[in-house]
Amino acid sequence: MASSNEQTSRTPIALRRPARGIKQIFLGVTRANFAGQLLAGVTLLAIAIPEQLATSRLAGVPAYIALIAFITATLVFVVVGSNPIMSIGADSTIAPLFAAVLIRLAPVSTTLYFELIAATAVVTGLVVMAIGLLRLGWIADFLSLPIVTGFLAGIGVIIIVHQLPSALGVSAGGTSVIQRLSSLSHVLAHVSGWSIALALGTLAVLMVGEKINGRIPWALGAIVVATILAVAFSLATHGVVELGAVNAQLPTWRLHWLSGSQWSIVATTAVTLVIVILSQTAATTRTSSDDLGVSSDISRDFVGVGLANVAAGLVGAFPVDASPARTTVARLAGGRTKLVGVTAAILAILLSPLSHYAHSIPLAALAGVLFFIALRLINVDQLRRIWHTSRVEFLFALISLLGVVLIGVEQGLAIAVALAILDQTWRSARPKMFELGRHVGTTSWEPMGPPNVELVDHALVVLFDNDIFFANAGVFRREVHQLIATQPATKHFVMDAVAISDIDFTGMTILAQVVDDIAKDGVSFTLARVNDTVRASLQKSSDAAVRGLAIYESVDDAVNAVTTA
Repeated sequence: MASSNEQTSRTPIALRRPARGIKQIFLGVTRANFAGQLLAGVTLLAIAIPEQLATSRLAGVPAYIALIAFITATLVFVVVGSNPIMSIGADSTIAPLFAAVLIRLAPVSTTLYFELIAATAVVTGLVVMAIGLLRLGWIADFLSLPIVTGFLAGIGVIIIVHQLPSALGVSAGGTSVIQRLSSLSHVLAHVSGWSIALALGTLAVLMVGEKINGRIPWALGAIVVATILAVAFSLATHGVVELGAVNAQLPTWRLHWLSGSQWSIVATTAVTLVIVILSQTAATTRTSSDDLGVSSDISRDFVGVGLANVAAGLVGAFPVDASPARTTVARLAGGRTKLVGVTAAILAILLSPLSHYAHSIPLAALAGVLFFIALRLINVDQLRRIWHTSRVEFLFALISLLGVVLIGVEQGLAIAVALAILDQTWRSARPKMFELGRHVGTTSWEPMGPPNVELVDHALVVLFDNDIFFANAGVFRREVHQLIATQPATKHFVMDAVAISDIDFTGMTILAQVVDDIAKDGVSFTLARVNDTVRASLQKSSDAAVRGLAIYESVDDAVNAVTTA
């Protein structure tokens, strides 16, 4: 007899709808899998603890605030979100984004800085919630994969550069990459060999461990070993900097009214975070839902992540995001239900009184963890594939990467968005018009080229591969005239409109002009395979030339009709 897990995996995705409210926490939990779900929760926490501690360094906050963010976000998403195992919490992808900007307004670990990051979390959460409620998740797909790859690689470079002082056991200032590298160049004579060894050792353990078994909490083990070595050999006296006091504290209200300029910075920072959070959340929930065989409600997950951010801000923490890595670990550990997240959060609360024992953790070991995370963001294989596929798109990825690293995160994101718009406009403004011929002995029409594809006398048949709108209407008109000029015997122009999903006002106006232009030369204009939307637009047009166009269901019907008339 099949186990309950096996039966669940065979249930059609379309029939499996997530429950709502508190009862969904125990949805899918059975006596047979209860222990396994608890163990998956323990595994998730073992992965989360070192990652949250390391991320607190990127965010410029005490470690306990990162743990509060993880606990709060996890519990909120468990209740509100759709995905059963998606892990929400402090994330190394977005931490550098808000820290690099807000640090300009206030030094880290100051009261104002805490107020700024809390406000940023609330504003970010409200926007993400609104997008989920209005079902505007398509925004997450706006940036192309090459541009996102370059953007994330830039964040990876920022993480590495900003963690170099901890890995080298020195102090260095500067908020930008260039400033930090310049500052480091003046203290290289004081680097700590022990710090370098701990950082590289931790990185090596994680890289090798991931290949052996990704479910094992290698990061936690590496940090424990590094801490034991640091204490046993008194490495603090050899330049190894420790994490320092980690005192568990209760959530704190940090929201206060800010000045106009401060709210402006918070708002622009939130926009940056929203785009990254939407992209990462959408990718995480889709992938994990497919792996589990459950239906995904991305809009509801956006609401869950948005509310998790609002809650994090209200308890004095900072912006949170979905974690692809932690979610994958939870799945590999056997996680299938919301009990996984609940277990991780409750255990984090129960273990919080022991947090003061973390004061001896070497910062170099945490830097090693962040190096590992950063290297995963710098997806060299993906960049290589982009290079081989499209030099132009690789250029977009490179510009996005350099913009983030050299100019700044906000400016880098603005460049990425501008590149996305430019890329889409460039593609749309460069449509192609293919001349078609009839496949010998059939009624099929194909692009000219093969020897068994022939032209029909006096008929010029073409396929336009894009919508006709303001950006390419001029190109459309020019190509029609050029094609007719190359075939002066043409009496009938037939256009296969199967690739045209819409025609805007500019396109409709130009289309009417083309029909009139070629009619003066004795050439008729006929359409084939027009969809309902375009057909309705043609019928509502104020131009009689367009309203009167003959439309046929197939290209062959159109050609036969005009050539035998």
